[in-house]
Amino acid sequence: MQLDYYGVLNLHKALLEAKFNISPDNELVSGSPFVADIYIQVREFLIKSEKADQWKEWFLLQNRPDYRERAIMRMKKCRRWEKITFEEKKKVAANFLAPFLYDETELNGVIAKVEQSI
Repeated sequence: MQLDYYGVLNLHKALLEAKFNISPDNELVSGSPFVADIYIQVREFLIKSEKADQWKEWFLLQNRPDYRERAIMRMKKCRRWEKITFEEKKKVAANFLAPFLYDETELNGVIAKVEQSI
């Protein structure tokens, strides 16, 4: 199946809803590495589209504090969070934050915020 811009745009909307829903039907979708990988592919497609500059701006985590907070809220419910190492927490956090773009400082800030509330 060949995806066009509008097909990928609709997939983006569906994934955004699934990953960042405040009260999801399935708690595991938000942090799924499989879903994160697919969403990153969607992001890359959109960033390479004719509207690349707009999408690059849209996908910056610093520009999406609402989704950052929703991801943190979902991470707080991650059952294995307290049992894993810091390096593993970075990987788990990356899955919850996908498809957003951020630097190491932002990632560490997200992890610190989750740690403060557990």
